[in-house]
Amino acid sequence: MSIAISRRAFVRHALAAGAAAPFAALGGCAAAGSRGPFDLLLRGGTVVDGTGASRRVADVGVAGDRIVAIGDLAAATAQRTLDVRGLVVAPGFVDAHAHTDLRRQPRATSKVLQGVTTDVTGPDGGSAFPERPAAGAEAEVDDRSCADFAAWRAQHGPIAIDIGSYVGHGTVRRRVLGPVGRATTTDELAAMQALLASAFEQGALGLSSGLEYFPGNMAPTSELVALCQVAAKYDRPYVTHIRNEDDAVLEAVDEAIAIARDSGASLLISHLKIGGPHNWPKIDALLARIEAARAQGVDVVCDAYPYEAWSTGLATNFPGWAKEGGQFTKRLQDPAERERMRVETEASVAANGGWGTLMLGSGLGAADRALQGRRIDDVARERGVPPFELACELLTRGSVSILGFGIDPAGMDRILQQPWCLVASDGSGAVQSGRTGHPRSFGAFPRALRRYVREQRTVSLEAMVRKVTAMPAQLLRLHDRGVLAPGKLASVVAFDPERFTDHATWLEPQRYAEGVQWLVVNGVVAVEGGKQGEAMAGRVLARGVG
Repeated sequence: MSIAISRRAFVRHALAAGAAAPFAALGGCAAAGSRGPFDLLLRGGTVVDGTGASRRVADVGVAGDRIVAIGDLAAATAQRTLDVRGLVVAPGFVDAHAHTDLRRQPRATSKVLQGVTTDVTGPDGGSAFPERPAAGAEAEVDDRSCADFAAWRAQHGPIAIDIGSYVGHGTVRRRVLGPVGRATTTDELAAMQALLASAFEQGALGLSSGLEYFPGNMAPTSELVALCQVAAKYDRPYVTHIRNEDDAVLEAVDEAIAIARDSGASLLISHLKIGGPHNWPKIDALLARIEAARAQGVDVVCDAYPYEAWSTGLATNFPGWAKEGGQFTKRLQDPAERERMRVETEASVAANGGWGTLMLGSGLGAADRALQGRRIDDVARERGVPPFELACELLTRGSVSILGFGIDPAGMDRILQQPWCLVASDGSGAVQSGRTGHPRSFGAFPRALRRYVREQRTVSLEAMVRKVTAMPAQLLRLHDRGVLAPGKLASVVAFDPERFTDHATWLEPQRYAEGVQWLVVNGVVAVEGGKQGEAMAGRVLARGVG
């Protein structure tokens, strides 16, 4: 028997076992309004409700944008009935770490076909607000920067999925201090706190930081504690790309936990990982630190994506001081300044496994685009130059992204299998446009289910669905989604458990996922028979704002 056949048999057996549970086990879920009429009725699916409870066969009745009944609705009438027998019916997935811009890509097809109905953008310390409004020629180049959350919210037209945003620490810092790395004054810190409070009053979902990036990497811990106190006051999470993910990863996790403990904010550690093979043995200590903090009452979880490579800007490896004042490119063109950067840059690259682990991605200048998909050390060897010099030259001509193959797949598996780890893509909602980017934008969610539920069988279907629905919704205090239950939003995915898989690869990262047969967004059918329709029923989320 082939592996593929045994997996199919496994899934059929698992679904059959769940189907044996009688409708009576659903209690009162179908009591009120069980005869409809419904606007939409999903009939005969295997319901995995997001709570971690066992799967069961049930019908789901929808009126308007809400679920109104779950159970045996055989006698019910509906304007439209979907036959979802043999499919898993789950809450629409919530991506708590996304780089989606629905103002530019309103259809978000890469996410829609993964079953995602809610994206949260503005992570890693960078959000579209609060920016100084651009003027003159700059306004034509950067037409998406917003003075505040309300302005960002107003920029959206019809969109395919729901979207919310964090407010970025780095963005707030630049708004108050400009592009500098010095410590804040008392008045400047107070101004940053006021900007955060305003963003939360207008509906921002949390505070994000990117402590490996400028200017976040120049901020002291005390500044972050003071800002997280504002987040705690508004019951918003602190979502952090920690200060280091390789040689000092344990110290960086300690800092994040200390910030949460001292401020009272809940904590989400973004895309938790360990870079560099010589650091991989730290995995036990890393997990132990988070377990200990949770045991002590710190509200800490993490997210991760199921890939052995990360993606970021090539410039991230260069020292923070080189980016002050917006003069990075100018400094790269100065031989003396370039030499000053060398030691820190080489050390940063070495910590993640060396130049040979870095694959060139998007953002290359016009003269360099043929290099996309190649390793930096290979190109440098071909050109007869040191890799550092090649990196400097590439950065003078473009804002270059890289993929770094410095993650231990076994370590990533252990992280993602933790009950306090949710799945997030760190990718964007997009449509196919060419060979660029990381495959996570098109495949993170089905890849996680395929790898851990079907192939490794280390995470149950119920637990995996919880990682992509109820867990992120609870963290974000989005109480209207993440669970299938009467009264919750009718954002629902119905996917084929045998065919739900990713097709995006390192060299062809923009290949759509397969297996989502139906997707309902706020009561409106967005995917029918595996194909995205024209519906644009998404909304901009503003927590606490009508």
